[in-house]
Amino acid sequence: MLNRQRLHRAQERMREQGIDAYMILTHDDYIYFFGEVRHQPRALIPAMGPPVIITFFGEEDEVKQSLGVDDARVFGTVGPQIKDVVGVMREMSGGKEQLRVGVQMWFSTPAFLLNMFQRANPQVEVVDIASVMDELRLVKEADEVELMTRAAQIARTGIETAVQFLRPGITENEVGAEIEYAMRKAGGGGVATPVFVNSGIRSAWLHGTTTEKVVEAGDLVVVDVVPRYRGYCANFTRTFVIGSPTSLQRELFETFQQAQAAGIAAVRPGIRNREIDAASQQVFADAGYGEQYVPGTSHSIGLDFEEMPRPTIHPADSRTELVEGMMLTVGHSVLSVPGVGGVRIEDTFHLRDGRAQPLVECGVEFELPA
Repeated sequence: MLNRQRLHRAQERMREQGIDAYMILTHDDYIYFFGEVRHQPRALIPAMGPPVIITFFGEEDEVKQSLGVDDARVFGTVGPQIKDVVGVMREMSGGKEQLRVGVQMWFSTPAFLLNMFQRANPQVEVVDIASVMDELRLVKEADEVELMTRAAQIARTGIETAVQFLRPGITENEVGAEIEYAMRKAGGGGVATPVFVNSGIRSAWLHGTTTEKVVEAGDLVVVDVVPRYRGYCANFTRTFVIGSPTSLQRELFETFQQAQAAGIAAVRPGIRNREIDAASQQVFADAGYGEQYVPGTSHSIGLDFEEMPRPTIHPADSRTELVEGMMLTVGHSVLSVPGVGGVRIEDTFHLRDGRAQPLVECGVEFELPA
């Protein structure tokens, strides 16, 4: 159902910034306002007045009933929808000719639709809606905390499944399939990023996937899971070694544990995001690995796998001050050593009562049977 308090807060910020309407093209903000996961979500939020749902023939009655809205504009194809939506915006703005329209500019925004919209409506000024939405979504409300805790429980199931299946001779893809199946069975609604099962030298990758590579004895294996639950995400990453670790592998693992612990200890309201990174980086530097770690140990998380502050993508976000009630991960980047592999340990936390508190506890075992 439509969350009217969130709607009114967004509209107030839109008016302050001279934005006439917000054209929603992504799942995260659609869920934020309407509380529903829907394929190809589309909606218009004017600076004043009720929102308009954009939908297709056959969906109108169900959309109105499930979302609790009165106005749903129905289209048969995408083409007319892209052009006629401007007419709807003008209606909502009292006939205004020159419109300033906000759009989310992020990973999941369908670029081809935005491009079609801009070509069909060159008189419309399109601006990034981040200045309106980022701050609104920074602090998580009680219902969001509950949903993210459930997502974290599902993520833990994914890690536990990896522990169960990681053995020499199995492929990364087979392990990834078991992880995704287990998380789906646990109630997950897919993943926000692909499941990583990066083994051997590829454990050093900052990003990853699953392939037909066979897991071998002695491999470092980085497993990263970001499941969704009713749209909300949680992130866990664990590193394993298949069999007995070498002294260097153990050193890397223990160094990362210490660095993550230092970052977690630094989390409190009022500090800047970069101070978390500095705490972790100091541990790496003291251990002689200052050049092997990519900065950006922490970012916010919620309806998207990375929300503001997201310093590995927007370096200016490192200046963002942490506030009570936000959700964040610590341990985001990877300690990569050429010729050896990498280690990464990441957890999701709620900044509550002045400190980082894990959404759920997830074991941190390192050695798996060979």
